[in-house]
Amino acid sequence: MDMSGFINKGKNQIASIGVLILSLIIAFNIYKGKVAEVENLKSQIAEENKKNETLTVINKLSEDLSSYEKLLARRDTNLSMSDITNLASEEGVKVIAIKPSGQEETSEYVKLVFELSVTASDYDSLAGFVNKLESFESVYMVDSLSIDSPSYNNDKELKASLRVSAVAMLQ
Repeated sequence: MDMSGFINKGKNQIASIGVLILSLIIAFNIYKGKVAEVENLKSQIAEENKKNETLTVINKLSEDLSSYEKLLARRDTNLSMSDITNLASEEGVKVIAIKPSGQEETSEYVKLVFELSVTASDYDSLAGFVNKLESFESVYMVDSLSIDSPSYNNDKELKASLRVSAVAMLQ
């Protein structure tokens, strides 16, 4: 083989190797670009998943708030006094006096306060009244309870003083 044939054969191999290297470089650059796109998409997916989790939490809190708004619906003083009196009579407790003693208002709720004087035939009926009051569908809380000694009462009835609060959401 002469020298020119050898050089031509070498040129073809060098050209083929050059094309192959050039193709590998181009393929690698395309691959790098696609890997970067995939990573970008993965981070976007993670960000969207976080947003979805946040929206789920917000939705749950919104449902809870609606539930509390229904539970703590605004009630007037007369309706609250009527509720308290009816619950007392159901348990055999006599309401001697009930008077509103003000209200405490915050930015979210109002707390109506009532002072009560009651008589009951025994501790069980008084406890039943307090239990019914605090588990009633509207929110009532017994802030204080003071029981007079039955030995001072000629009727052998328990006399008690209560401070009861009714809580309602402001709307």
